[in-house]
Amino acid sequence: MRFPITLERLDHQTVMATCPTVPEIITAGTHEDDALDMALDALLTLLDHMMERGEDIPFAAACDEPDEPFIELPPMAVVKLAVYQGMRDQGVSQLKMAARLHTDPKSVRRLLDLYHRSTWDHLEMALEALGYRAVVRVEPSKVYKGFFGGEVKERVVG
Repeated sequence: MRFPITLERLDHQTVMATCPTVPEIITAGTHEDDALDMALDALLTLLDHMMERGEDIPFAAACDEPDEPFIELPPMAVVKLAVYQGMRDQGVSQLKMAARLHTDPKSVRRLLDLYHRSTWDHLEMALEALGYRAVVRVEPSKVYKGFFGGEVKERVVG
């Protein structure tokens, strides 16, 4: 799930980040990468609160320009949001989900917590209990950090 981000330099020490598709996201950082990191944290926090309130999750919008800045949710968060939205769409409470998974409701709460490191097998079981499955795609990244804090290196793709 990629969300387009608008970056605006406010002064020499502040870059503001907003998300056109999720207007609640307004944050800032000292430089562009910092502002993008702050926007991702703000989005995860907002999505977590939306789940607590029982709201629908907003869909990500396509990025219009190939070089347009965006934030991308971590894969585990995407799966957790899919489990949450599947439960909501099917009218499955946390108690019912716990029964389907033969576990306790506390485990289901942890499974839906975007900040809890769940195991993939539990997430896959939750998806299966709702009639879904996860599909994984690995793609090259244009830029990646070197190992152990090394410098950023360009990766040629194609």
